[in-house]
Amino acid sequence: MTTNRKNFAWLFNELKRRKVFTVVAMYAPAAFILLEVVDIITPALSLPAWTVTIAVIIVAAGFPVTIILAWIFDLTPEGIKKTGNIESAPDEPAGSIGGRRKIKGSDLVITALVIVVGILAYPKIFSRDRFENARDADGKVTIAVLPFENLTSDTLYNIWQGGFQNLLITTLSNSSELSVRRYQAVNEVLNNKKDINIASLAPSFINVVAEKLEAKTMILGNILKAGNMIRINAQLVDTETEEIYKTFQVDGDSENDLFELADKLSSMIKNHIEIRNISDNYNSPEIHGNYMTSSSEAFKYFIRGWNSFKYMELESSMNWFKEAIGADSSFTNAYVYLSYSSLMAGYDGQARQWSELAYQKREGLPLEERLVLDQLNAYYNETPNEEIKYLNQLIELDDMNPLYYHHLGFAYYKLFEYEDAINSWEQIFRIHEKWGTDYMNPYVYFLLGDAYHKINEHMREEEVLSLGHRVFPNAILIQQHQAICAFSQGDKEKANEIIAEYKTIRQNVLHCTEAMISTGLGVIYSNAGMMDEAEDFYRQSISLEPDNLIWTRDFAWFLIDNDINIEEGIQLSDYILDSFPDYWPSLDAKGWGLYKQGRYEEALKLLKDSWDLKPAYSHTGYLHIKEVEQMLASQ
Repeated sequence: MTTNRKNFAWLFNELKRRKVFTVVAMYAPAAFILLEVVDIITPALSLPAWTVTIAVIIVAAGFPVTIILAWIFDLTPEGIKKTGNIESAPDEPAGSIGGRRKIKGSDLVITALVIVVGILAYPKIFSRDRFENARDADGKVTIAVLPFENLTSDTLYNIWQGGFQNLLITTLSNSSELSVRRYQAVNEVLNNKKDINIASLAPSFINVVAEKLEAKTMILGNILKAGNMIRINAQLVDTETEEIYKTFQVDGDSENDLFELADKLSSMIKNHIEIRNISDNYNSPEIHGNYMTSSSEAFKYFIRGWNSFKYMELESSMNWFKEAIGADSSFTNAYVYLSYSSLMAGYDGQARQWSELAYQKREGLPLEERLVLDQLNAYYNETPNEEIKYLNQLIELDDMNPLYYHHLGFAYYKLFEYEDAINSWEQIFRIHEKWGTDYMNPYVYFLLGDAYHKINEHMREEEVLSLGHRVFPNAILIQQHQAICAFSQGDKEKANEIIAEYKTIRQNVLHCTEAMISTGLGVIYSNAGMMDEAEDFYRQSISLEPDNLIWTRDFAWFLIDNDINIEEGIQLSDYILDSFPDYWPSLDAKGWGLYKQGRYEEALKLLKDSWDLKPAYSHTGYLHIKEVEQMLASQ
């Protein structure tokens, strides 16, 4: 052990004496700065995408070589010399022992390099919102477009320097999200210079231009030509940090394509900035980066649909999602939530159709979008186990996406695996705690609350539901579960207060009918185990709206599943089936009722018929069929 310590001490002293530590301290920041420079100039010079990769390999390979050279050689005032062994090394001057160490030239170099690294790294580490400093007080992104640089060596293209600038300004000015400085204003600031070489402009001059125009984002670009091919590059530059945060590139085959290229380029820039601006302003970070569209118009429609969806305004959400698909027929998430909206609104056939239409577009999509569609397809055509497989793959790609944990939790919930559902949903709250925001989707609050209710963790159930009520004070499903939780803990006074508020919101805010309110109260009392009260409210809803078969369906299931009056439940199911013989909920209810009456073969047929007609997997239906099959097998 002592020998090992002596060897380590010797190695450490040798590395220090041979200045290896100093060389490493200079090499690392210098390499970082070099890679940053390569990363910046690669798009500007239209270099291949693998240029940065090659630079990384060279820098990595150079690191051990540099260490070896530092060990062998030393840079002295007399030039590069081979470092001698410690026995042959000259003695340190007496003045160097003790006292204050003198500042060396290498110290100044290292300090300067560290400062430069800090300046380059700071925005990458701490900047979340690219447009946070690029907006006006009214939330618009302020932009100035400079003349494009002609790099074709053909003066005939000089006219397009201002041409592209003007076309971009015209197109971008049509956006309500952007505040674009006018062509005349930009060129006035540039002192009406012609054939200006933008690449030669110093950062200080760009800052002066930006300050005079009060623009926080600058668009720079150039025109390239190789043979008949023309390439137009553009960069979005943050004028405060001088960082290029997005690059664009369009190619054409001839000079005749220039107008088309200008339109395409301006559309790409406009859509990108608008989507990012809307996303960053939208108070729901789970939307950020998940829009899966390059159309800002489609994204605006999607946001409106999302807002309607989370407040259970299903007809409105369906219309907005359809508008989003109309604007961008490849918008994956719009298909997904249009399908879910249709299913929740009772349009089972349409829900499946939208899912199938989206799945047909799967080939050629990026991996993440393919997995999203795989999960949606599994929702309708497979089991939650397949959903869980795809969702775990999605989480491997993006473990900070709350929507993936939301769907994962629901897949476990459908399998009655409440512990796993809870773990998935709680991850959503951990993510939003890091973001300092609330999860803007009411479903997870009452579903998570119900999962805790199922495992008798009522304290956490109450906490989650209270949080949900604070975020969504008019979300009636959250209030329903709050009342159920209070009743289950014997706090009838609190439950009645919640019910009073629940009725007020449904009457005065949501403008629900009395029958709708009565059915909701029936759900509360039945889940709280107060069957007499529940039955009274279910009967009241039917008496108020006798032609509404939804109330009849819900009451029939209540009577059968809770063994209250199985025969009446079967009769009510038959009443619905007389008009709608393929209505799967009533087939399911009647089959379950027949099973409870001991009519197993009839029951199994109806339960299987119902299973074949169901739009998605039902674990309750699966368990009922298995129970009946086992009973028949035991006879």
